[in-house]
Amino acid sequence: MKPLLLTAALLTCTALLPPTATAEAASATEGASVNMVDIAVSPAGFTAPDRLTAGVVTFRVSSTDPDGAWLGLVRPRPGVTLEQYLGDLERAMGADPVGGGQAVARDVEMLGGVAVAHVPASATLPVAPGSYYLVDFRDVGKPDLASRVRPVRVAPGRASTDVRAESTVVALDGRYLTPGVLRGPVRFVNLSPQANEAMLMPVRPGATLTDLDAFFAHRAPAPFTGGPTGVVPLSQGRSAVLAHGLPAGRYALVTWVTDVRTGKMFAAGGMRALVTVED
Repeated sequence: MKPLLLTAALLTCTALLPPTATAEAASATEGASVNMVDIAVSPAGFTAPDRLTAGVVTFRVSSTDPDGAWLGLVRPRPGVTLEQYLGDLERAMGADPVGGGQAVARDVEMLGGVAVAHVPASATLPVAPGSYYLVDFRDVGKPDLASRVRPVRVAPGRASTDVRAESTVVALDGRYLTPGVLRGPVRFVNLSPQANEAMLMPVRPGATLTDLDAFFAHRAPAPFTGGPTGVVPLSQGRSAVLAHGLPAGRYALVTWVTDVRTGKMFAAGGMRALVTVED
């Protein structure tokens, strides 16, 4: 990605963030430390604190589940029940990605979170006072999904500060703005027209964008050599900082999110990139 293009995109980020997101980010920088929440995921589920202090919160996640974990924080909109949201979420990730996805966008604000495979990672994000749910999106489709969701009440407070990021990835409509090399913590900013994500997946030596495109078009086997690590879906205008212990090397930067306008995966339309992760 050319530096001037990336810089221009970053300069627009603050102006394009919705008022609620910018207010949360501003208040989050007034305190002295970051709230740290450690979560261990197993095949049986996960436990998490049911109360947090508002501000910038870091969710540090590890998983012993062979399927990994895709842990996200969502805030239901007024009048939306957990049953309603989970029903729409299962539609969105199942047979009705358009109608279900549009309903999910109406149901909740998605603050993001972290996906992990075998390497622990964390996501740091601003959180305002209110009622939330922590959801492992890998649990969608399981009969006990509702019992695996963890309610979280966030109380007013100032025990937080912003966090450093050495690299920035911006999601636009159908493409990423990204440097070719990602160093240190990565800030992911979603400026696409809907909720979206950023996943890093290791690829085999010599893998190309053509290989990625052929995979997402169902014409070739997967070029990946491991599971995803990254930021799970954020609502439009939100951002989160990903910290990870991934080994240096080549990775695909991809999204598994479906475009709610077309019902097709963004990645199948070219929203993918190849990057080098450095220590």
